[in-house]
Amino acid sequence: MEKELAKSLFKVAEYVYKIWEKIPRTKILNQEITINVPESIVVYNLAVSIPSSFRSIRSPIEISAPSIIRLSASSLHPFPRTVREATREVVYPGGHKTYALFPEFLPPECDLISLTTSYQIDDPSLLDDLVDREKGHEPSGAERNEYWMHAQLKHPKVLHDFGFGRFDLNDVDVTVDVGVHNELKATLPPPFISRLKTFFSVMAERDPRRQHLALPKLRQLAKEKTAGREFKILVDLEGLFMPGTFSKYVEVFKDFRYSDCYKGKECYELPIEIIPKKVNVISRADLTLEKPAAQGTLIYKNNLLIEAIRDIISSSGS
Repeated sequence: MEKELAKSLFKVAEYVYKIWEKIPRTKILNQEITINVPESIVVYNLAVSIPSSFRSIRSPIEISAPSIIRLSASSLHPFPRTVREATREVVYPGGHKTYALFPEFLPPECDLISLTTSYQIDDPSLLDDLVDREKGHEPSGAERNEYWMHAQLKHPKVLHDFGFGRFDLNDVDVTVDVGVHNELKATLPPPFISRLKTFFSVMAERDPRRQHLALPKLRQLAKEKTAGREFKILVDLEGLFMPGTFSKYVEVFKDFRYSDCYKGKECYELPIEIIPKKVNVISRADLTLEKPAAQGTLIYKNNLLIEAIRDIISSSGS
């Protein structure tokens, strides 16, 4: 792992660690890191042994960094519990903010505490340097398409050597571009597409003479079964590719789980660009030092999408 990467990701953790190193008679027993990938948040946890005199410290122990968003403390021994009153955000005159631990509010019998510091990663793209992501398309049949996914920590040994008793990377994402172009091509009737093109061509015409010449064609279109319903068909088709609906046509297995999906930028060849050629499906997995790699399979049930498209067309009489 590059030193610059480690410094950027763990600089706040290192800063908190050094604060506790300087406090007399305390001993750091363990440190853990959890990174929540979607939010780009690092949760750094320290387990610290404290002497009986620790509560006599009257000055708050300040932990100040712009990226810190939360600080909490828990008593681990002899009675595990969160001690909410021992930490708070302090705002000084002039607007300067800091988080602080107040030792006097810790339980008298407490000799082991857990301090959890949550902070925002300044550059979320740094997470890409922690993980290798791969994906691919497997040859498949008429009823479904299969895609494979792989994610792996790049430097698990180096992370372990940093002294982390635990290192978790939660919700690592892999995005698969699921092509829907062939299903649209196989099911959208050429007459429907022809009517759309004619209608939009006439509507875009600025020359009154050309508009007049197009009237016979418009009258002919008006006699067809779906006349006036093209826009409803388009809206219903577009709805198939919204996350709440398209998720019915995909399924994720093994170490990954389905997270979300969204329409790709490239659109199917229609006069109005609202139907995608691809849908981007996001799947997520968790990585740890004990399990640094994840495998997954995404199944795209293209036969069900074909049926849904045909139902929309047939219900409109095309």
